[in-house]
Amino acid sequence: MIKVSYLVSYDYYMLLTSIKQLYEHVDEIVISVDKDFKTWSGNSFEIPDSFFEEVRAYDSRNIIEFYFDHFYISSLSSMECESRERNMALKKLGRGWKIQLDVDEYVYGFEDVKKYLNKYWFLTLFPNYTPLCIQGNLVTLYRELPDGYLFIDNNESFPFITNVNYNTHTRRNDKIRNHNSNIKVIHQSWARPEHEIVQKIKNWGHRDDFDTMLYLEFWKSLNSENYKNYKNIHPLSPKVWNELFFFKSDSIADFIAEYQVANPQTLKFINLKMMFKALIKKMVK
Repeated sequence: MIKVSYLVSYDYYMLLTSIKQLYEHVDEIVISVDKDFKTWSGNSFEIPDSFFEEVRAYDSRNIIEFYFDHFYISSLSSMECESRERNMALKKLGRGWKIQLDVDEYVYGFEDVKKYLNKYWFLTLFPNYTPLCIQGNLVTLYRELPDGYLFIDNNESFPFITNVNYNTHTRRNDKIRNHNSNIKVIHQSWARPEHEIVQKIKNWGHRDDFDTMLYLEFWKSLNSENYKNYKNIHPLSPKVWNELFFFKSDSIADFIAEYQVANPQTLKFINLKMMFKALIKKMVK
């Protein structure tokens, strides 16, 4: 079983772009929404009824479930709220390969990802003995311009697939084996209208970690002519986003399609020998 969880709030409208990349290849999709329509920072957001109607209309296979609960807890930090919600969603998914995505993350070429995960189906049978966190590599869209997108493509890894029911921090689990699969995931991230970027930096888990408004001014200054003048631009760990690229495109769907042609998924297989060696050692103890 291949299952997917999404956490949805103010940027709900991106969800179907993500779902369309994988819908025909997965068994279950759970969409988490705060009951009171609160972000992890406690700010209110709105989702129109038309969004829920559109998702249900798209769900021809009847595999999508909306999961409403209280995901904002005032006594917790925004990052703690995020970790809590992700773990609640994992438990909701149950057994299988569990893919944890945000609405602005697009796993292109998913038929190859499905074959890859199905090759290791047996690792989901007894996850307590074969716990695994699978990492992918982000293609981060940084700014949408009139003639295309600025983006970062430097194999920045992130955890997003697991066979267990818990993370230690957001999507990360440092207590189990991690494997970088080289699955590429296009992340729309900062490639949004300015008002959405303002909303994003006021509500995400890192909002207190840097001068968000100063960084916003820098982001606004970039264009398809001056982007090469800047290096190491990540707001928290500069070298993580070491270089910008520009790709001509007239829409996000066009970018995904063209990028996939130029960069088909090339996956790194799991070292089962090391996994089972560790398992035997654990069982002997």
